[in-house]
Amino acid sequence: MARERSVRFNSPTPPVGPFRPPPARFVLSPAQKAYGPAGNRATAPTRTPTRSGRTPAGGGGGGTRDVPAPSAPQASAPRAPRAPLNWRDSAYNSQIASIQRALQDFETGAQQRGDRFGIDFNTSLDRMGYRPGSGFTAMPNLIDGMDEQENAQMASSSMARSSMSADDSQEEQPLVQPISGAFDIEGVSNPFTTAARGTRSLRDDFAGRGTLRSSDFARNFGEFQNRLNQQLESMETSRGRFAEDLATDVAQQRTSSQEAQQRAQRDAMMRAAMAAAGGGGF
Repeated sequence: MARERSVRFNSPTPPVGPFRPPPARFVLSPAQKAYGPAGNRATAPTRTPTRSGRTPAGGGGGGTRDVPAPSAPQASAPRAPRAPLNWRDSAYNSQIASIQRALQDFETGAQQRGDRFGIDFNTSLDRMGYRPGSGFTAMPNLIDGMDEQENAQMASSSMARSSMSADDSQEEQPLVQPISGAFDIEGVSNPFTTAARGTRSLRDDFAGRGTLRSSDFARNFGEFQNRLNQQLESMETSRGRFAEDLATDVAQQRTSSQEAQQRAQRDAMMRAAMAAAGGGGF
């Protein structure tokens, strides 16, 4: 008996291909999750703006939104220059005029004192019998002399000094020039001066004793001349000291006047600044 074949209807089987192992699965540690595969910290992706100034909008819609492009900074208009502050008000002008007038009065009085001293000095020379040389001035104009010295000092300070030897050779000029002349012992100009009377008295005394040509007369006459010269030197010392003291007083007064003018200027500038700021002044 023939054997029955059982027919089974199964689902078709896929063709058998080459064997491929499943992909390996790796488990990342927490440290590896924090860093990328290259060991660097993972950073969020950045959005690059498009040329049209449109950037992708957030969310899952995939749309875009308009972002205004940055505008170029606008140049500010130049400011108008500030007008200079006019601080020379009437109060300042009045103060300056008063200070300068006081200085001028002081210098005028100082020069008058110098003129009186010069007159007295010439009178003393005439009584002594001393005749100064031509062009001699007992007390010149110290105010003009001080101005000339100040101008000369300013000019010399602005110029470069070439050597120390040149500076040492330039001596400071005195305020008054030393006297030059001679005693009129014969009394030609005035027979009643100290020099003429003293000389005549010595001659008469030694002539009466017949010793006019003796060494005693020469010694006594020499001592008399020395006393005259000492008196003249003392007068010259007093004249120089008076001129120095007078010049010092004028210089100090000028310094005080300059300081007062500077204070007046500072006060005027402060008043103008406060008025410009709305303070209304002092």
